[in-house]
Amino acid sequence: MGKIINQSLYEELKDDDLSFIYLGRFDNSVLGMATELWKGYMGKSSDTEGQKNKVSFLMIESFQNILRYGLSGRTEDETSGEIFVVRRRENTYYITSGNYIDNSKIENIQGKLERVNSMTADELKQIFVETLTNKQLSKEGGAGLGFVEMIRKTKEKLEFKFVPVDKNRSFFYFQLKLKCGDTNAQQPISIDSAEHLKNIMEQNHKFLAVKGDIDRTTVNQILLMAENNIAVLDPELTTQRKVYHIMVEMIQNISKHAVPSDNGYREGLFSFGKCGQEYSVTASNNVNPDNADRLKAYIKDLNSKSREQLDEYYKQVLRNGHDNLEIASGLGLIDIARESKDGILVQTDTYDNKSLLTIECRI
Repeated sequence: MGKIINQSLYEELKDDDLSFIYLGRFDNSVLGMATELWKGYMGKSSDTEGQKNKVSFLMIESFQNILRYGLSGRTEDETSGEIFVVRRRENTYYITSGNYIDNSKIENIQGKLERVNSMTADELKQIFVETLTNKQLSKEGGAGLGFVEMIRKTKEKLEFKFVPVDKNRSFFYFQLKLKCGDTNAQQPISIDSAEHLKNIMEQNHKFLAVKGDIDRTTVNQILLMAENNIAVLDPELTTQRKVYHIMVEMIQNISKHAVPSDNGYREGLFSFGKCGQEYSVTASNNVNPDNADRLKAYIKDLNSKSREQLDEYYKQVLRNGHDNLEIASGLGLIDIARESKDGILVQTDTYDNKSLLTIECRI
């Protein structure tokens, strides 16, 4: 039935409080949904209002870099390869963007970044005031002012790298770091991590991944982002409804089976993608070891049934219930098995003495 790949993502993201990765076409609707997702998370955090506002500002500015510096006349492959990542780990936010860029622009952009990175706080304030006073807000001038504002708000150097693609293009990674409260980061996130995440997502045809507390706010934003992509990728309404329904069931599966963490959150990793005509919906979460074995056995049993048998079993559970509702998840797993092309793929791994259960449905 194939291999599940969420483990590669989980290994990279497991120490994050919350992670958001989007690989694909960018417009303001994506930014709006990503911002709302983080607002929901930050509403539960101990960050101050000032820190929360900075995160929103930095997300917008970082996102705008993709639009400012993207290739003119970009092809579909180039726009689908753009990446936007927001992560929180050890009281620090990391906001990363990545996009294709004309090699002819590199010298100018690198010069601006190196210049602002070398400036003192007073020099940054001076250039900010002078730029506004002289009204140098052309497309390129405005982008330069954006760099100045980013470094003033983060009080950190701006990280960047250019990865050659061919003689005309490179891939431009840009990362911001914002510390909130006391932190002595033992595992800081390198800008190279974004390149690694992009490779994992591309190789496995994923365009959306979210790791963290899967609550109602998070679920709504995940579903909106995925729904928008489904509508673009597949005009067939029946397919859209089927994929959307399975996404809901998979996300609910996380919230039902995830073992609460020390902070009381039910954490999981959800990813979504498409390869050819096939969608993949994947969900991972920590479970009790005994439950992991029983769930695997239950899923194996579902996979052994034909579509007709699953339909009959669905009706039976609907009428009479199940002798172990904790394992059955109501009708959810049966529904997922009914719609999956190759049955439910299931896998368990151990991290930090915890059992990570991953299920995947391909539609």
